[in-house]
Amino acid sequence: MDEFYSSIQRDILKYIDPGIINCYQCGKCTAGCPLSDIFEYKPNQIMMLVQAGRIESIINSNSIFLCLSCEICSSRCPQDVHIAKIMQYIRNEAWKVDKIKVASIKRFYKLFLKEVGITGRSYEPGLIAGLNLISGKLLNDMDIAVKILGKRKINLIPEFVKDRKGISRIVKKYL
Repeated sequence: MDEFYSSIQRDILKYIDPGIINCYQCGKCTAGCPLSDIFEYKPNQIMMLVQAGRIESIINSNSIFLCLSCEICSSRCPQDVHIAKIMQYIRNEAWKVDKIKVASIKRFYKLFLKEVGITGRSYEPGLIAGLNLISGKLLNDMDIAVKILGKRKINLIPEFVKDRKGISRIVKKYL
């Protein structure tokens, strides 16, 4: 096993959540996860892969990158395994060394960070337009956009935070 992947497993077992060894695959985390049906590996399967040292399989899937970090999985765990924290840790480590295998996820994260670096916060219309431009599907989801704009659920003009320069410095570390 590559040293990068084994170091992630060691860190999880030693620092992030030593209690992961207590996961007995009850599936309560997966039952509560709002996105488990679109993950390649469901939350309980990710815990099993971590236990087995198969971190590379996790990083090569879409699962940790689609995780909302909503903490439902962690709150439902009868063994108090911090599933969302583990998924976040693996995602961060993969990003640091550019080991994100799913190209569309990599593009999303880079575009998202650029948006945050400019405005200081997420700007959904800019993010959607950028993703559509990158994918070559300029009018993708335009029917939904018209409905959302009509209901004034999002702003066309981005809101800017006060300390954009400070946030921009932080974001530049990860781009």
